[in-house]
Amino acid sequence: FARTVIDLHEQRCCERNNGQDHDGNKIARKDGENVLAPIVSRFDKILRIDYDSITQQELVICNEKNDSSQYAGLGVHSTSFGSNDLEAWRKSRVRALETLKDALITHFAENSNGSSLLIIMDDNFHLRSMRRDVYRSCQEILAMPLLSINHPSQTQIGFSTAYFSTPLDVCLQRNNLRSGKECIPIDVINRMASAMEPPDETKPYASFERFHVLIDADMNSKNSDILYGIEQCLQKSLQSPILPKNELSREEIAQLEQQRIRQREETLNCQIQRIDQLLRKLVGAVGRVEKKRSREANEARKSIMERIRKHDDAVDRSDDSVVRHFACSILGTEINNDWYDLDDPLVQSIKVTFQEFQKDR
Repeated sequence: FARTVIDLHEQRCCERNNGQDHDGNKIARKDGENVLAPIVSRFDKILRIDYDSITQQELVICNEKNDSSQYAGLGVHSTSFGSNDLEAWRKSRVRALETLKDALITHFAENSNGSSLLIIMDDNFHLRSMRRDVYRSCQEILAMPLLSINHPSQTQIGFSTAYFSTPLDVCLQRNNLRSGKECIPIDVINRMASAMEPPDETKPYASFERFHVLIDADMNSKNSDILYGIEQCLQKSLQSPILPKNELSREEIAQLEQQRIRQREETLNCQIQRIDQLLRKLVGAVGRVEKKRSREANEARKSIMERIRKHDDAVDRSDDSVVRHFACSILGTEINNDWYDLDDPLVQSIKVTFQEFQKDR
């Protein structure tokens, strides 16, 4: 589809330059191309960002950077996949989005005559997060103050997704016709098919996918049906353009809240681990002075850890508080700061152990 759009657009531009496109009827003559004509005619410029091509470029760079006997003789046409391929794939994701942003900035900065641009992000985008990255990149561009000041009415971006639902057996058949690295390992295709997340705006954090078209891309699909669905989807997305990212959406707020919960749990787990290490050292400090009280000290450790593990913000998890509770439990005194001044071998051993623990940390 992407190549067809580019070819027809170039043909349209050539015919226009040659004075053959006054009535707009000199292009799109074949089946399906008549339906594609509105797409081609709607936009003054069309840019295709091909992830596969970018990956191949990055792979060449990776191979040159990691030039060693391990990669000697390997190139973009090698049939084996290695760490360089994974590195190149990851970098291509970043570079493709940078290319998108640069293209949008350049277009809006130079767009004084209201010209239109179609950018085709050509990739399988099998995960929703990948498509969300593209959407958020567009939002970031729209939020740039200089763009909205220069041409506020012309700074608009529509976002839509064309999902080609191709049966797995058809994918495998087509893959068998490929050679070299273009022939993807079967297990990779199977894993990707299992992980595939079709566009669905009803899913959590997926409202950005409200404009999408599902295309049955098997051998029996007609070009006219495919292109008509894409043209209609594009038209709807242009009528409801992306809003600048000036504030967080409800989805992002919920997502940030989940992130804060995860971070809080990670912090709590780190605190619990640290406290357990401290208490175990204090148990050892008691055993060195009075070995027969080691069991009692370990029970005190368990009791304190049970209280610490409760998700209660009122619980004081500071080192000083933990040591105070442990010492007072062993000494049989009330939980206060007076224990620190007691003239007792156990107190001295606990104090020294605590000081060494803090020094090591």
